[in-house]
Amino acid sequence: MNYDQLCQKIGSAIFKIGSNVTAMQKLVVQLGTPGETPNVKKQLDTKRSEVQKSIETTGDMFRQATDLCKEGSPQQQKSRKIQVERLKQQFSEALQKFKKYQLLEADKERAAVSRMRSRTTSLRNEISNRPAVDTAYADNDSLMDDDTRQQNLAQLQEFTDDLETTTALITEREEAIRKLETDMVTVNEIFREIGTMVYEQGDMIDNIEHNVEVARDRIDDGVVQLEKASEYQSKYRKKVFIFLIILVVFGIVLGLIIWATTRKKN
Repeated sequence: MNYDQLCQKIGSAIFKIGSNVTAMQKLVVQLGTPGETPNVKKQLDTKRSEVQKSIETTGDMFRQATDLCKEGSPQQQKSRKIQVERLKQQFSEALQKFKKYQLLEADKERAAVSRMRSRTTSLRNEISNRPAVDTAYADNDSLMDDDTRQQNLAQLQEFTDDLETTTALITEREEAIRKLETDMVTVNEIFREIGTMVYEQGDMIDNIEHNVEVARDRIDDGVVQLEKASEYQSKYRKKVFIFLIILVVFGIVLGLIIWATTRKKN
C-alpha cells in the first residue's frame, strides 16, 4: 500500500469512527432510563467494539504513514507531514468524542450497579424478615391459614428470584465496567503514541525547514552581493568613460596648443 492509499484509508477509518460514535451517543443517553432495553445494550456493545477495533487499526496505519513521511524529497516530506497533521487532528477529535461517551457510559454503569446493590440489600432484608413458614398444611391451631402461607411462600420465592437476577446483573455490569476501563486505557495509550509520533516527525520536518530557510537566506545574501557588485561595476565603467572623455579633451587641447605654437614659429 502506497502513501496516498494509506492516507485515504486512514481518512475513511476516521469517518467511520465518527459515525459510530454518533450512533453510540444516541444509545448511551438511554442507559439508566426506561428506554434502556437489552437490545439497546447489545447495539451499544456492538458499536463500541467496532470503534475500539477501528481505533487500534487506525493507530497501526498512522505508524506506517509516519515511516513513509521520512521518504522522498524535503518538499514531499513537508507536504506529507502537513497531511498527516491534518489527519491526526481529525483522529484526535474523534478519539476525544469517543472517550467522552466511554466515560459517560462507565458513569451510568456504576450508577446502575449502585442502585442494584441497594436493591439487593432491600431484598435480603425482606427475605430475612419473612416469618418462618412451614411447608406442611396448617391445622386450625396454626398462626396463619393456608392462603396466607401460600402467599408468603410466593413472595419469598419472588424475592429470592429477584435477588439472584439482580446479583447476576451486578456481576455482568461490573465486568462491562472493567472492559470499559481497559478500553479507555488502550485508547489513551494510542492517543499519546500518535501525538509522540507526530512530534518526532515534526522535529524532523522542522530541521528540514530550518535548512531550507538557511539556504534561502544565503541565496538572498548572494543576490544582494551580486546587485552591489553590479552597481559597483556600473559606477566603475562610468568613471572610466568620464576619464577617457577628459583624456580625449585634454589630448585635443594639447594638440591644439602644440599646433598653434608651431604655427607661430613658422
